[in-house]
Amino acid sequence: MVASKFVKECKTLWLVSAFSLLAACGPETPAPVRQAPTPVRVEAEISQQTNEVAPVQSAVVAPDSGPIRIAIMLPLSGAEEPTGRALLNAATMALFDAYDSRLKLIPFDTKADGLTTESVAHEALAQEVDIVLGPLLAGNVQIAGEIFGPAGVPVIGFSNDSRVAGEGRYILGFMPENEVSRVVDFAITKGHEKFSALVPEGLYGARVRNAFGDAVGEEGARVVAMESYPPDPEAVFEPVKALARYDQRRKDYQDEIRYLRSLRDDLTDEIADELAKVEKLEPVEFDAVLVPEGGALLRTVGPLLPFYEIDPNQVQLLGTGLWNDKSLTREPPLHGAWFAAPEPEAPDAFMVRYAEMFGEEPPRLATIAYDGMSLIAALARDTLEEGETRFSSARLTASTGFVGVDGLFRLNPDGLNERALAILEITRRGFNIVDPAPEAFPSFGFNLRQSASRE
Repeated sequence: MVASKFVKECKTLWLVSAFSLLAACGPETPAPVRQAPTPVRVEAEISQQTNEVAPVQSAVVAPDSGPIRIAIMLPLSGAEEPTGRALLNAATMALFDAYDSRLKLIPFDTKADGLTTESVAHEALAQEVDIVLGPLLAGNVQIAGEIFGPAGVPVIGFSNDSRVAGEGRYILGFMPENEVSRVVDFAITKGHEKFSALVPEGLYGARVRNAFGDAVGEEGARVVAMESYPPDPEAVFEPVKALARYDQRRKDYQDEIRYLRSLRDDLTDEIADELAKVEKLEPVEFDAVLVPEGGALLRTVGPLLPFYEIDPNQVQLLGTGLWNDKSLTREPPLHGAWFAAPEPEAPDAFMVRYAEMFGEEPPRLATIAYDGMSLIAALARDTLEEGETRFSSARLTASTGFVGVDGLFRLNPDGLNERALAILEITRRGFNIVDPAPEAFPSFGFNLRQSASRE
């Protein structure tokens, strides 16, 4: 455990005598005007007039005054330390925002190592923790879940790897399946019917490929082309070229000019001359293309699409949450593209607040640590029915979900998560919301589709 070391390294941000807690690292600053909202549990409101006698209410237990011990397992040393520290800072922000003296956040350093994760998990069990936030890496989430599971201690990991999710072992990371389904569904409602995709090799690409096929097929549209590529900017040229069927289309274009000239007619010669001047190929056979990529690779792929005659005026460019990067607004080939992500106002406010507190920009992942801690705080505030466990599966997987910095989300009984995402459009001036996030979830067993304003 690294609690004592962490305290020594920290600068006090708040003087709250009610908490015997850890303070987050960073300089003292006044509280910012804009604050990210604390996640709250979404409750259904049902009102009905009746003359019937109200049923007898079950016994209710008020929130107890005993401590609620929360282990947070993160890489606080080693190569992943910067990310781990940022997630701990974000969770600590949520802890102080909750203003509940019963909540005790106890950090454990996994060092991003399996053996260390196993060791500190046993240490956390010995300290009788009630629930676990983290670990960060998928393999460590698996290890932690196997240790805490038999003891009935739920784990809320920060990974998005669906392979490590399971009963009592939840993952909070952004799921590509959710993002792909949302953006494809929206594109279909806007009239797109013939889809293509350029997907990376590897596990992430395989998950996107499967989700893409399912999402397109469910709505009666078609996948007409798909290519994959290795994680190398120099290796994406040929896959984009193949996706566009550029060589065949160019050959068809040249053959048409030769045929027109072979007719030896003034009119056809004139048409051939005009075709040669324009050098415009026939349109591609798809009207939407998904590119689930980010960073340098996306900046390489973007300009290649029009280069290989994939006309952005005829083909809608689609992406995933990897596009949630404001620097992409400076990439003209991506202007007009759509991707699925949380509505940006609350995450942006959180980023500003974090930077003011700690003197640096947090990684985008920091919001899920804040929301995870706030989910726990929301459940801690609830009253319990007699015999109910505070962090039971039924309470953690409330079908109505929770509202956090990243919007409405819920944990599923299988350990996966669902998020109510907006559709954002990349423009020169920023991200525009072209379709707001849905305000409520359907029942479990049904996919969260686009908002109620669906055309």
